[in-house]
Amino acid sequence: MRNAQPSLRKITWKVPGDNRVTYDQNTAEITVDGRARHSRGKGMRSVIHAAFSTALARYTAARDLPHPGFVVLDSPVLTYREPHEQDVQLTHNVVEHFYRGLLSDVPGQIVVVENGDPPGDLGEYATVYAFSTEGSERAGFFPAQTEN
Repeated sequence: MRNAQPSLRKITWKVPGDNRVTYDQNTAEITVDGRARHSRGKGMRSVIHAAFSTALARYTAARDLPHPGFVVLDSPVLTYREPHEQDVQLTHNVVEHFYRGLLSDVPGQIVVVENGDPPGDLGEYATVYAFSTEGSERAGFFPAQTEN
């Protein structure tokens, strides 16, 4: 098992806990604060996955290694209805700091597909598209093609 330094995500994303991360090469599993990722609730698994994906982008960029130059995150901070008793609730503070951390800390482009709204002032620094079927400029991620 390989130990890593405490995650910078604790500092920038304000996730509660020590956030000491280990990686087991035999099982290809990430453990945070002594608990395997798969034993967490859906919300924390998403945050851990987002942290890993963005850390991989930073790692490859810092070492000039191949990487596509973008990360796509699907519902990384979606609030979940029934958290496990041992899991930490993601607060609005974590969600806000998550978005701000992505703005300042990740090389390349980040695409976040999320059901909730990002912080209101994020539009100054990022392109935000709201998708819906009513009153939105766009009904989906890809623009609709017109028929000829």
